[in-house]
Amino acid sequence: MKTNVERVLDYLWSVGPQGATNAQIRDATRVEPHQQVYMITQELKRKGRIASRRYGREWLFFLSESAGDLLQSPGLAAPGTPLPRLTAAQFENLSRRVFSQRFGAPLSPGQVPGVPKLFDLVSPDGEIVGDAKYYTLVGGQHLPPAKFSIIAEHVWLLEKTQAQCKFLVFGNDMEVPKRWLARYGHLRGEVVFIS
Repeated sequence: MKTNVERVLDYLWSVGPQGATNAQIRDATRVEPHQQVYMITQELKRKGRIASRRYGREWLFFLSESAGDLLQSPGLAAPGTPLPRLTAAQFENLSRRVFSQRFGAPLSPGQVPGVPKLFDLVSPDGEIVGDAKYYTLVGGQHLPPAKFSIIAEHVWLLEKTQAQCKFLVFGNDMEVPKRWLARYGHLRGEVVFIS
């Protein structure tokens, strides 16, 4: 069973960079009373485990800027404890933040000359272009042919860019990119797969 501190950390991990107020944390984790949540966030902030910023009259709390903190939940009670699930949009936002930090360049949704597609992760100079995919196997075990087609389409579109760095980042079920690479990996050209 998780401690209240672990529940707060897991929730902050699950909401990603947008953060949460003490009230939102209380409602989502069911840690009561409100003062208990306040004490936990203050202690975590003091220890450097979380950061905060004022937004209007509220304080928002979120995980530190470290990519390591963002990519794994810091509040797990024990190995094998299930991680909170991100939505596809949360995964895309998390990818944007982590890879912006990794490449040292702000990445945002955008297009590049000659390719009429809105990519998820594009540097201002168009030298870095990527897309975030958040897929699962069909029924948790079967090959997803429609998703395989979409991956192939994105590889083809990325190949048409003049970017120096072209990549697809995968979240959720790592079996999807692994199985695609096992079957079609020889066709991916210069596109890097990250999972």
